[in-house]
Amino acid sequence: MVAKLLGTLIILAALTIGYTILKDDLDLPKKSGKKSSETCVQLTPAQQLAKMINDDFQTLEAEGQLPAEWKDIATVEIRMNSTLARTLLGKERPNIQRVKQGANYLELEIVDLPDDENPGVIIQASLFNIKSRNKIFEIGRTYTMNDLNRVTTEKTPEAPVKKDGTTSGTTTPTPAAKETTAPPAVNTPPPADK
Repeated sequence: MVAKLLGTLIILAALTIGYTILKDDLDLPKKSGKKSSETCVQLTPAQQLAKMINDDFQTLEAEGQLPAEWKDIATVEIRMNSTLARTLLGKERPNIQRVKQGANYLELEIVDLPDDENPGVIIQASLFNIKSRNKIFEIGRTYTMNDLNRVTTEKTPEAPVKKDGTTSGTTTPTPAAKETTAPPAVNTPPPADK
């Protein structure tokens, strides 16, 4: 009898210790009084790009930058004209919300953004009415590799401009400013004396 009681206590102690150690891994429903910890989900590059596109369009819709017809999309046609997007996305596609009996269709054309330092993709989204085939709305969005990798670029602060058009203080020219300067004049030899 004592052996059975002692064995039961040891088993209960082992179950309690096991539950205490593994309670976070068991995915049991959390009590409403406690804070729930967010789980970290690792996304593939395809899922990251598709999520970035979906989140961008949802943000545009929430800010009212998309027309009301955007909520009435029946079909989405994706034209993949981008080798980068084709490589990154594979079979993954952006998930634009559709309505079964919608009156509009959305055409997404994805093309490459030719940039050696920060390549990316450009999405040209065109919204058409199904019956009339008239274009209702069009928007272009650019997604770069820095956006995908969450890389922030440093911006050079600009000097304030005075009323006479000059700047106060000294600043270094930005790379864009260097590209817009005119090329140096070509020196031509003086005419030879005869």
